Amino acid sequence: MAIEIPGVDTKSGLEICGDDEKIYLNSLRLFISNIPESLEKIRTVSKETLEKYSITVHSVKSMSEYIGAEELRKTAKELEAMAKGGDLNGVLARNEAFIKYAEGIIANVRNWLENRDR
Repeated sequence: MAIEIPGVDTKSGLEICGDDEKIYLNSLRLFISNIPESLEKIRTVSKETLEKYSITVHSVKSMSEYIGAEELRKTAKELEAMAKGGDLNGVLARNEAFIKYAEGIIANVRNWLENRDR
């Protein structure tokens, strides 16, 4: 079965997983089980939480790379750099859109996996 998920370059994700479909499918399942919790952690951000924010968004970046969600990875990388640099206003300006986009990717992955398992 072809792996086609909107917003995800599955070919790239498969390559990262050594072209092992079983490992890649496991990565997709880990993504949808772990990323929602990470998004909850970064939903509210303040000057005091910027350091924790950068750590959490770093994990979103890494997991996004493993599945091939390049746009999500790229944005997470930018937000991580802003947080590490103390740019609270920059983070606040992009955080809500980032979370919504990530939730869309989660939904797309979940839908594909559910359809596959039928």
